[in-house]
Amino acid sequence: MADEKQLKQAKAAYKSLCDMLDERELIYTKNEEEFRIECGMQGDDLPIEIRIAVDPERQLVILLSSMPFTVAENRRTAMAIAVSCANNGLVDGNFDYDYLSGGIAFRMTSSFMESLVGKEMFEYMLACAAYTVDAYNDKFFAVSKQEMTLEEIVAYIG
Repeated sequence: MADEKQLKQAKAAYKSLCDMLDERELIYTKNEEEFRIECGMQGDDLPIEIRIAVDPERQLVILLSSMPFTVAENRRTAMAIAVSCANNGLVDGNFDYDYLSGGIAFRMTSSFMESLVGKEMFEYMLACAAYTVDAYNDKFFAVSKQEMTLEEIVAYIG
């Protein structure tokens, strides 16, 4: 359980997050008790859902964006290769892939332990996540729906 100092830092971080979203006039839902928000936006081709949580105990900001589709069983090995290729080129964040369920999510974290968190960090996380998810979600969707050779997948994603 978070101590008083951790809780105070988490509240400050959560307030910065909400202030940034309000200043950008973004529509979002918040859960103040759990320090979580959810928002969405339309990418170039697929919708992008983003959840951001402030974790008082671990002193982390955790951003998750799940893909709006599930990979069929017969395409899961191909998707594992695609996700691996995509992750290899990312500077920040990563795609998590659950081979058993076929679910894919982009994840990005940042620690605020012993530090102050500004709106700029949240702006960066949101912009970076939206750009990265938008760049790859349609490619992952194509891999999940089309028959491609391993070489084609690597060339397509890379």
